[in-house]
Amino acid sequence: MINKWEIYHCDLNPTLGSEQKGARPVLVVSNNLVNHNLPIVTILPLSSIKGTEKIYPTEIFLPVNISGLTKDSVAMVHQIRTISKSRLRNKISTITDISYQEKIKETIRNYFEL
Repeated sequence: MINKWEIYHCDLNPTLGSEQKGARPVLVVSNNLVNHNLPIVTILPLSSIKGTEKIYPTEIFLPVNISGLTKDSVAMVHQIRTISKSRLRNKISTITDISYQEKIKETIRNYFEL
């Protein structure tokens, strides 16, 4: 069963234009009512980041100790998308830190002006 706040390996191809592409980790942000009852989930693509790279207001920094990934990363709210569950591969980890969950929710609210 797929749950909110879980990180999975995923293949986002095919894509068009500036959409985030390729095999990469993604964070499930849809609620569990959707996740448990529909064949889709809403995700934020994750991307590794180097210490000198700029983090944009639509991104949330996720250090390795929070994400469970091997590199510091950002969750890209500006690349939010709904995908078929069949795109998801193996589960990597779960974001359990409430303060990071709140940062992600706040960035999503700001992005959509909610």
